[in-house]
Amino acid sequence: MNKIKRTIFSIILAVVLLGLAACNLFHPPLPPSTAENLPPETHISFFYHPDTTLGPGDYWVNKGDTTWVLDTLIMGLDTTVSVQEVNWWGDDPDGNVIGYYYRWSYMDSAIFTQDESALFYLPLRTQFDIYSFHVQAVDNDSLMDPTAAIASFPVFNSPPEVEWKLNSLPISTREKDSVHYSFTHHSFYWDISDIDGEETITEIYYALDDTSSWTKLDGTVRDVMLTDITPGKHNIYLKVKDIAGAKSNVITFPDRNSDESEILVWEVVEPIGDILIVNDFAGDQVEYTHQNLFTGIFDGVLGSNSYSVWGIGSNIVNTANTIPYSPIDIEFNLSSFSKVFWFTFQGSNNLNDASLALTRFIADGGTLLMNNAQKVAPESRPDTIWTFTDIDTVYQYSSTGRIWPGINIEGNWGDTTLNNKLELQVEYTMADKLYAVVPGSSSTLRYHFAHDSLDTGTGRLKSDYTGTPPVMIETPIGDGLCYYMSIPLYFLNGNGNLDELFKHVFELDE
Repeated sequence: MNKIKRTIFSIILAVVLLGLAACNLFHPPLPPSTAENLPPETHISFFYHPDTTLGPGDYWVNKGDTTWVLDTLIMGLDTTVSVQEVNWWGDDPDGNVIGYYYRWSYMDSAIFTQDESALFYLPLRTQFDIYSFHVQAVDNDSLMDPTAAIASFPVFNSPPEVEWKLNSLPISTREKDSVHYSFTHHSFYWDISDIDGEETITEIYYALDDTSSWTKLDGTVRDVMLTDITPGKHNIYLKVKDIAGAKSNVITFPDRNSDESEILVWEVVEPIGDILIVNDFAGDQVEYTHQNLFTGIFDGVLGSNSYSVWGIGSNIVNTANTIPYSPIDIEFNLSSFSKVFWFTFQGSNNLNDASLALTRFIADGGTLLMNNAQKVAPESRPDTIWTFTDIDTVYQYSSTGRIWPGINIEGNWGDTTLNNKLELQVEYTMADKLYAVVPGSSSTLRYHFAHDSLDTGTGRLKSDYTGTPPVMIETPIGDGLCYYMSIPLYFLNGNGNLDELFKHVFELDE
């Protein structure tokens, strides 16, 4: 029995050994694993911005090799701009991309980032250069793409362009308006464009009259005020330069080659005297009837050539001398004087543009006599928020505007003798619908219409108004005074005493 068991056990053992041998025969054991972590791969994309195609005879230098351009159609070599937006991404077959190292050819070392796009401003140094961008992805096992993705950008520096800022200088549309006048200061504003970006502008140059001597400004400057300009005719020239040395066109004022403007002369005028007459009535700047009345009065009070006149034009009349673009120029115009008579009548005026300058002039101790006689129209009515005067309310005092000659404008100066001396009278029929001005809390009434009365022959009002409409107020502001009158003084010399009003307001008889 034991023998039989031993025989069976031997047979079973032999079968097992044969099975194991067969398994090793048909399924040999795998060798030890030699698999390694794979590095990521990097890719670049960008939108190409063509700039200037290189022409035959041009050349470029790439990695020390000079390539002459013999046929641009064959070479297909276009330059691009110095501002480039570049995108990149990475793929990792056995992990995740955690960031990137990028480097431009002009950089000493690479920069790590987790971004996948950026806007670059390539540092222009020469008129033409090649810039290469290298980027390598890094995976979660700190493996870096051994072969960087590379994009090259042949950049040709485009010269900048400069032009006077839109509407910053008058544009005359009439040959007769060929002379632009200013006092001994003037501001100039300009805009610069450069396909390589305004950041590349490093220097601004301007010259007054003499283009052999230029004054340099920083590349970020966009305006300049010239002061203490000598009286006479002048020209200003302006140009800009970028970081690679490329210069712009030269612009000038006046531009005698302009197809848009008839201005041929810029004439600087020396301020005269202590009084400035401002003619803000464009409709008067043909025959100058209003201005001539006032200059005649000041000639009699002060003598001729003892004061200055500033005529503000419009886009229809005196087009070469519209209100200055810069409020600082308006302030400078006023600051040369201590007394200003500003008159306007009908049409539009420039009080909104000059409001701040007028307020500062008065606050600094100036005296302003503002004769703003505007028609009833929303765009020209007196503004109760003006800071150079204090008006509570305004109203239309006449439905027709008819004010007949002989009507008195009575004074309210706090002294009977002075009231009688300064009482004004309508000399010519006024036919415009004008405004009465009610003084604000800081203002004092100085003139009003005489009380309405009946014509005994007809039983009708002598003029088309009722009550005593207020027409002049006095407002102290800072160290100065503003006298604001809402009907035209030109029509009020019936008593021949407008000179007395000017002498009193401007203290000319002391």
